[in-house]
Amino acid sequence: MLFGGSFDPPHRGHRALLEAALRALAPERSLVLPTFLSPFKESHGAPAADRLAMTKLLVRGLPGVSADPFELRRGRRTYSFQLVREARRRFPKAELWYLVGSDTLATLSGWKRANELRRSIRWLVGERPGARAATPPGFDIRRLKGRFPDVSSTELRARLYAREDWDSWVQKRVAGYVRRRRLYGLALQEELESTLSKDRYTHTLGVSRLAADLARRHGHDAAAAALAGLLHDCGRRYDPAGMARYVRARRLPVPDRLMTLEAAPMLTHAYVGADLARRKFGVKDPAVLGAIAHHTLGRPGMTAFERLLYVADISSEDRGFSAAGRIRRLAKRDLDLAFREAVRTKERFVREGGGWLHPMTPRVRRFAESLCPR
Repeated sequence: MLFGGSFDPPHRGHRALLEAALRALAPERSLVLPTFLSPFKESHGAPAADRLAMTKLLVRGLPGVSADPFELRRGRRTYSFQLVREARRRFPKAELWYLVGSDTLATLSGWKRANELRRSIRWLVGERPGARAATPPGFDIRRLKGRFPDVSSTELRARLYAREDWDSWVQKRVAGYVRRRRLYGLALQEELESTLSKDRYTHTLGVSRLAADLARRHGHDAAAAALAGLLHDCGRRYDPAGMARYVRARRLPVPDRLMTLEAAPMLTHAYVGADLARRKFGVKDPAVLGAIAHHTLGRPGMTAFERLLYVADISSEDRGFSAAGRIRRLAKRDLDLAFREAVRTKERFVREGGGWLHPMTPRVRRFAESLCPR
C-alpha cells in the first residue's frame, strides 16, 4: 500500500486513515511517501527532511509501515504515477493499493497520466467530513468504513502561524519535534517578538488570526493568510530612517519612491517587510509576498488575497477606533464591501488629520469603488 502526500505536518487524521487501511487490507508492506515538492504547490511550510522525520514519528508502531525517502532522494517534484512505477519495480508481484482521503478523490481524473493510474493500481479511500466525492470514471475504488477526523495540514499551519491551539491535532511526539525544530512560524514568532514593540507584536498576531478567519470564510488558503499576517509588519523592526536606508539600498519598487521617502518613509514598511519575508525568512509564495507588499498603500488591481490582508490589518481586534469593528464585521460577510470601507476610512483619517495623502490612495479608492459601485 502507498500513501503519498505533503505531510506538512503529519497529523492525527493521517494516522487514523492509516490505521483503518491496515485493518481493512492487512497489507504486507505499506510505504508512506512525503513529497519533496508537491505537484500542487510551489513550496512547503517545512523542509522535506523535517517532513520525512515527522512522518517517521507518525507511523511508529504501525506493523509493516515505513516512511520512505524516495522523493527526497530524487530531489525534485515527483508525480503519483512515478511513485507507482517505483513500487512496481520494487514489488513486481504485489497487488498495489494507493490510500487517499475523499477530498483527493474528486481530483484524480486530473492527475498527471491519469490513464496509467487507472490501469496500474487500486485505490483505497477514507471519507473526510464534508468531502464526499463520486468515484471518478475508470478508477478501481474501495471505500473505507466510517469517517475520519476533520483535520487538515493547512488548518494546522494556520493555527501554528497565528499562535492558536494546535498540538491536540498531532501526536505528542510530532508536536515535540515541531517545537524542538521551531517549525511553522515558531521561530518567526520568537524573532518578531524580540524585534517589534509589544503593541506591534500583539497587532501582528491579531492580524494573523483575523486573516486566517477571513480566508476560511471566503475560500482562501488559511495557512497562507496567517503567514502573511504574521509577517506583514516585520519591516517595522526599523525606524523610518532605517526603512528609508533599506529601500534605497535594495532599490525597492515603492510607488512614488522619492516623494514617499521624503514625506512619509513609514509607508515603505510594507515593501521592506515583503523583501525581508523573501530574503530573510524564506517565503516563496508570491501571493503571500504580494499581500505583505501591498497591505498599507494598496494598488489598483489588487488580488482578492491582497485585499483580505489589507482589510485584516486595519480591522484586527487590537484596533481601537470604531470603524475597525464595523469593517471587521462587514468583512466576515462581504470582503469587497469591507475593502471599500477600509480604503475610504484610511483616506478620511489622513485628510481629517492633516497628513500627507499618498498619490496611490485615491487610485486605490477608485479601484475599490469599482468592485462594488452600489
